[in-house]
Amino acid sequence: MDQPVRTFSVMQYMTSIRNKLAETPAVWVHGVITRLTEKGKVVYISIADFEEGNVKPIATVDLTCFAGQFAALRAKTETAATPFTIKEQLKVCFQIKAEVYIPSGKLQAKILDIDPVYTLGELALTRMAILKRLASEGLLEKNKLLPLPLMPLCIGLITGENTAAYKDFTTRLDASPFKFRVVPVFATMQGNSTEASVLNALETLRDNDEIDIVCIVRGGGAKTDLNYFDSEALCRAVANYPIPVFTGIGHEIDRSLLDEVAGVYCITPTDCAKRIVEIAMESWSKLIETAKEIANATRLTLANCTQQLNSAGLRLSQKVSARIQAEKTKHALIRTNLQKDTRFVLRDEFARVDRNAEGLRQGSRKILDLEKTRFELIETKVKGVDPQNIIAKGYTLTLDKNGKFVRNASQLAPGDLLQTRFKDGTVESVVR
Repeated sequence: MDQPVRTFSVMQYMTSIRNKLAETPAVWVHGVITRLTEKGKVVYISIADFEEGNVKPIATVDLTCFAGQFAALRAKTETAATPFTIKEQLKVCFQIKAEVYIPSGKLQAKILDIDPVYTLGELALTRMAILKRLASEGLLEKNKLLPLPLMPLCIGLITGENTAAYKDFTTRLDASPFKFRVVPVFATMQGNSTEASVLNALETLRDNDEIDIVCIVRGGGAKTDLNYFDSEALCRAVANYPIPVFTGIGHEIDRSLLDEVAGVYCITPTDCAKRIVEIAMESWSKLIETAKEIANATRLTLANCTQQLNSAGLRLSQKVSARIQAEKTKHALIRTNLQKDTRFVLRDEFARVDRNAEGLRQGSRKILDLEKTRFELIETKVKGVDPQNIIAKGYTLTLDKNGKFVRNASQLAPGDLLQTRFKDGTVESVVR
């Protein structure tokens, strides 16, 4: 007869597995953080391996860590020589010990420690790889090659709202003698949303055609927060931006990849504002110097022109005086000639008038004698046909009753009364 099979309860089985796992040593495991969630007193982290060019993990392990222990790990990374923050997408190396969570039967591991050197090496390699790609594409110098505006009075500002960086930047501009206009677009300047927030701010300012330059400023704060400005997407956006971009991020010893691609790198927000004021002051000084040069050149030109005008005026005055004198002489000669010619003309005219007057006198008498002779001739002719003179020669003049001359017998009728005039009287008769 077969021996009965020994069976175990789930609790016995899971407890056995846990005890076996407890005998295994802690090991160091590296991977990329794909999940980081803090729930109460426990922090849940997942790390995974990836193949190059593939975003799908090929292996994943879930890890847990008590909140107190995780705070100690975070403090360890943030106080390193080159600090960083434990966050998603970061490649890390944890010391872990395998265990099983009996209530759910889930295999998991507990985080015991972290190796900052490993992560810093990966960060440096990632940073160098990004820098190399940007350099090979010519993006490190692209924004720097854009011409700086001579008088950048309209400033697009990307910074945190109500931050010391905003106050330091604007206070420095307000203290200058220039009337700057700041167009702020507030963004998240630390944490995982930094990249998306700053990219959105850049796009917002791109639509404003009045902006001369864009400044991205942030105060010092925790050094780990500055790692977010090593974003390749941010670097590409700034490198390809159509107008110059100034950065003033962190303190003097801090320099992010974003500073490398910026058109102008400044050490602090205040230094960024100071650089803008210096550009405006330099342009203003050049303008004043140019104005002085123009004024000096104008005065010199005016002096030369005045001298030329004076010389021309003197020459003109001399020519005018000579011309006037020549005209006076000419007019005097003309006047003398006119006087002489006038005497000759008047003398000739007087002689002509005298001749005409004499001619008129002689001609008038001749005309009068001629007309008198013609009149006497006409008078003789008139007297020759005067009826009285004809009657005096023995002729008669017969008139009808109306006093009209009777020239033909056909004018008369029997009984007409006639009057016949003779030299010595008048006789009346009746026609029969």
